[in-house]
Amino acid sequence: MASYEGFEEAYEEKQHHAAYIFDPSGDPDDTTRPAKRRRVSRKLDRHEVRGTRKQSSFQSLLQGAEPEQTVKLRQETFERLWSVIDSRIQSILRDTNQSTLQQVTSFLQNAPDHTPEGKIPSAFIITGPNIASQDLLFEQLSEALQREASARVVRLRSGDAVNLRAALRKIIQDIVSRNSADGDELDLTTSKDGRRFLNYDLEALYTHLKLTPRRSLVVIAFQDSEAFDSGLLSDLISLLGSWLDRIPFAFLFGVATSVELFEARLLKSTCQSLYGDQFDVEQTASIVDKIFKTAVAHSKAPILLGPNLLGGLLERQRGQVASISDFIRSLKYAYMCHFYANPLSFLVPDGVNSSALQPGHLEIIRSLPSLCQTIEAFVENKDILQAKQLLENDKKLVEHLIGCLQEQQRWVTKLLRILKTLAISKTLTIDFATLYMDASHSGVGLSGQYSQFFDSIKRMEPSDSERYLCQLLDLMQHGDQSLGLDPWTEETPKTFTLLSDILAGIKKLRHDADDQGHVLRSKYSGQSKILRTTVVAQKVQLSQDTAALTDHDKSYTDLIHRLLEHLENTLCIDGAYSRPYNEIWSYDSKTPYKDVFIPRPRNVLERALSRPHDYLGCSCCKTRDDQLMPTLPTTAILYQMYLETGALINAADIWSAYYAIVGEDNEDGLDERTALVLFYRSMAEMKAMGFVKQSRKKADHVAKLAWKGL
Repeated sequence: MASYEGFEEAYEEKQHHAAYIFDPSGDPDDTTRPAKRRRVSRKLDRHEVRGTRKQSSFQSLLQGAEPEQTVKLRQETFERLWSVIDSRIQSILRDTNQSTLQQVTSFLQNAPDHTPEGKIPSAFIITGPNIASQDLLFEQLSEALQREASARVVRLRSGDAVNLRAALRKIIQDIVSRNSADGDELDLTTSKDGRRFLNYDLEALYTHLKLTPRRSLVVIAFQDSEAFDSGLLSDLISLLGSWLDRIPFAFLFGVATSVELFEARLLKSTCQSLYGDQFDVEQTASIVDKIFKTAVAHSKAPILLGPNLLGGLLERQRGQVASISDFIRSLKYAYMCHFYANPLSFLVPDGVNSSALQPGHLEIIRSLPSLCQTIEAFVENKDILQAKQLLENDKKLVEHLIGCLQEQQRWVTKLLRILKTLAISKTLTIDFATLYMDASHSGVGLSGQYSQFFDSIKRMEPSDSERYLCQLLDLMQHGDQSLGLDPWTEETPKTFTLLSDILAGIKKLRHDADDQGHVLRSKYSGQSKILRTTVVAQKVQLSQDTAALTDHDKSYTDLIHRLLEHLENTLCIDGAYSRPYNEIWSYDSKTPYKDVFIPRPRNVLERALSRPHDYLGCSCCKTRDDQLMPTLPTTAILYQMYLETGALINAADIWSAYYAIVGEDNEDGLDERTALVLFYRSMAEMKAMGFVKQSRKKADHVAKLAWKGL
């Protein structure tokens, strides 16, 4: 009886609480709260801070046997090499759209002089269909206008302007908060003379601008102007135009289609209040091509990224309209994955850290597939001593490793020279990125798609061959800065002399042929083929014959033969995966990249709820044929029932079905109160994951939102 009275007192004490903590495994009699612990923060001194910074974020490989020295070397090598690549990328981004930035800045600087009275100066920037690339462009415009025109720039997106008040509030807060010192928030609603304003009142902005001695331009950049509501945009432009005599406004419009289509969405009175010009920008594809050359295909690129990974990156860039920043982050992540997971990556790029090699590293090197192929080649060539030294002598192995890593730099340079030689002819139908991926993986030979290049050289007209040789000689003399190629005329003087002689010979033959009124051609050109018509037994027969060649034509054909023979001998190279130790400096894995940049959360959730054993790994969750067991997690049980329901789910029915599985009638079953709490928690989790929502049709039902596999 005493215990019952104690229970009643405890119940009466709790019945007025707003919330309860349910813990079925805890002691019901223990109602005391744990004493609060005072949080004591301890400041780190300088030595501890330095030690914390020096700690490597990379993990030890080789099952924890990797020395700490090489772990730090991998991270330091990654940071050092990527910083060089990132500096080249940032240089390209700074130089991108420089002409457009200068034109827009000049237009807005001179706007007060050439803009008619009562009209707002406006710059219509044709950005193209890739909306994701507009962030970079408008960030550059904002920096340029603030630096050169001393303008106050507000970037306004469609999400910031759900209504007119929100747009005005965004404009006022961005301009005023930018002038606050040390990040202090300014009171926008009260002026110095005590007047109070609403936070979307332009009078507050006007009062703030009067405090500055210089009358500076206020530029409103509508980044995705075509995503704004047309009525809202017209009202906002009209309202800002009414303040033009007090606040010098100017507009930037990012237009993805055309100015005509954009103006068609606005009121005529709004269009008449705008005075502007149209500016074109560099398209995203061109910027990506430049970044690809300087970060991936550059001669100083320390890692060669394979075609599987690069193909996925470029396909995502083109198909999913990813931004430039996403492409750069993807490249950095690929570099990080290589240095994070490859215990030999600290040897990149030329084996300068080979002194840090340990016996464990040498064992891994000897098990590399590329080295096994190299040793097999030595054995086939009867060079048994060399093969034996690589297997038994550590010093010889390290020397061979360093030599191959240094040779890899020369291989990359030769590959890029060959690709440029192929690309300047403009006979191949693929772009440079695709050509690079194919050549770096499979090499360059005389067959396949490269036979198209040699056939085109054979059939070139004299003017085309002369132009091609001029471009090729200019490339050899000046190199290609975008790919990091230096001039190589001094390295290959015989090649330069041969091509120069062929070019001089073609020019002389063209000049002599023109003097004689003859069209110069080779025996492979289309003009040397003629059709003959023969009538036999009242039937017309057409046959192809070769026209007679003059001495000039024969000389030109000999020059083409010399050029073709030279190109066939020099434009051949093996692929990267036939090079020894290519596992150290090449990376071509798509798995971590796809999981990070192209996640599939719904598939993961469906698998986790359908087969929780795959993630939990416990015996209680292992089932056969998707059988419902009371030991499964509650959310997994409800999800299996959820798959068998229709569009509307009766909450009482699914509760009854759930309790029939986990109730007290089963072995180790739950009591009704515990089961009900777990049921409510799991239904809340289903709602949070987006599987169900409250139905508007029936109060005691929930609506089904997702179907498996759809």
